[in-house]
Amino acid sequence: MSLYQQSVPVLIKYLKNLSGILQKGAKFCEEKAIKPDEMISYRLIADMRGLSYQVQSCSNTAKFAVQRLGVTGWPTFEDNEATFDELEARIQQTIELLQKTEPEDVNSRADKEVIMETKMGNFRFETGQTYISEYIIPNFHFHLTSAYCILRTQGVPVGALDYLKDVFHKQE
Repeated sequence: MSLYQQSVPVLIKYLKNLSGILQKGAKFCEEKAIKPDEMISYRLIADMRGLSYQVQSCSNTAKFAVQRLGVTGWPTFEDNEATFDELEARIQQTIELLQKTEPEDVNSRADKEVIMETKMGNFRFETGQTYISEYIIPNFHFHLTSAYCILRTQGVPVGALDYLKDVFHKQE
């Protein structure tokens, strides 16, 4: 399976699932007369960031995945989304960008070194394959799971099949 197939379609699928989970959160706030900003800023524990950060991190992880593999011309996101509508728009923008990614741009870096420049310093991955399988996919799911847990903890009726939507195909 190509590096593109292991990453871009998977990230798109789970960004769509994150969108569905957030829509349930927004609907729950409306039905229960909960202030959306309270849910969006809720933290599972004091030193962990809130829902908006988790969504932004899913978006950034997906965006940086292909950027660090050599895809250029992507916009910078401000990470300032504060409403369900803004978070939804951020997810949709990320999906649209990923959908424009050419498989050969990602696949060409499968066996090449990737340097991840961050505020904490630079980190080296021996190959694009290692970067995707050992960092991007786990980091993306960490933040997706955190977003899911924030909403679930607040009473939003989400379950495993919301997280895993379109993964299972029932066979008759």
